[in-house]
Amino acid sequence: MTLLYAVQAASSNPGLAYLPVAAYLTDALGFSATQLASFQAAVLLPWFTKPLWALLADGVALVNYRIKSYLILCYGLVVAGFGGLGLVPQPTAVELLIGISIVSTAVAVSDVLADRLMVVEGQRRQRANLFQAAQWVGWGSTAVAMFLAGGWLADHVALRTIFWLSTLLPGVALGLVVWKLPERPDATQRLRASWQQFCRALRQPYLRRVIGLVVVLQISPLPVDYLYQTQELGFGNGVIGQLKAVEAVGTALGAIGFGLWAWRAPQLPLLSLAVIGQAGATLSLAFMHDVNSAYGVYLLRGLLGIVGFLGLFGRVVPACPPLAEGLTYALLMSVSNLAVSLGLVVGGTLYDLGLPFGTVALVGTGYILAVGSWLIFRQP
Repeated sequence: MTLLYAVQAASSNPGLAYLPVAAYLTDALGFSATQLASFQAAVLLPWFTKPLWALLADGVALVNYRIKSYLILCYGLVVAGFGGLGLVPQPTAVELLIGISIVSTAVAVSDVLADRLMVVEGQRRQRANLFQAAQWVGWGSTAVAMFLAGGWLADHVALRTIFWLSTLLPGVALGLVVWKLPERPDATQRLRASWQQFCRALRQPYLRRVIGLVVVLQISPLPVDYLYQTQELGFGNGVIGQLKAVEAVGTALGAIGFGLWAWRAPQLPLLSLAVIGQAGATLSLAFMHDVNSAYGVYLLRGLLGIVGFLGLFGRVVPACPPLAEGLTYALLMSVSNLAVSLGLVVGGTLYDLGLPFGTVALVGTGYILAVGSWLIFRQP
């Protein structure tokens, strides 16, 4: 599971080619900020349809397997997508869009499979908190390397070479899945049964409470840090990229700490961790005033943010019913992403209305603490 998230970070989230492609689009093809944002949004579309991929993985066996065959297909497409782009000396925007969209779709599906594997094995072994933490250790440690290496490669190496380098880790993962991933053959086609099981679970109070918990905690107002960093603090994209790498370091460290705690004490105060982690991550933004403080803030934000996330989604795993584990988890991830996006809209609106960046962070922190305290005291 750690390897699956590492491949995700190396390929498309953020991916080794993320910064080099952005530099190529702006420098070689003359993209404006709006065009660049539109391109990045287009290649991320497969991530918004994850529940559909999850339903497919839950209900339809591919060549007698439910995980192994899909992963082979996904990693094969990642290697083919990057390899195809590596054959083009100076790709056009359309060629980049097609190739990167193929990679993005394959990685989004592999993410669903990784989460489904984590839920199934976590429920079976009663170690879901530990397995979730292991996933994010893999993502955080790999993302650090991708942000740092991608920035250097963008200035020193041809884009087609970067695409070839991007095939290495997915290629290794493809071989390991083929030869090392244990899975019993299962040719049962149960798409209808998976959907019915999900609908049945949705009628149960526990899953509805978990959905409500995800929404009310994730929808807290969040300040839009990019505008504050570029317009008021004068940060360049290079500094912002370094901050993302530092945040990924914090994510890896936080996941390691959470995993060690989960390994020693399987029963964790998950809701309290979710509230404290998210409140602390939001509050830290109020202390960002210059480059030096920003590095500390982003390290702390990554560390506390992943603790809050793992605490929250530790409550999600028990709500995932048999036969529909992937769909339920993917749907709650989508709900979480939507709630966070709405929180950013609220935070951005407050900032545009003249509320200082630090004050917006304090408002978000206050909301999380108020709602979180109410939830903690009313839980059975």
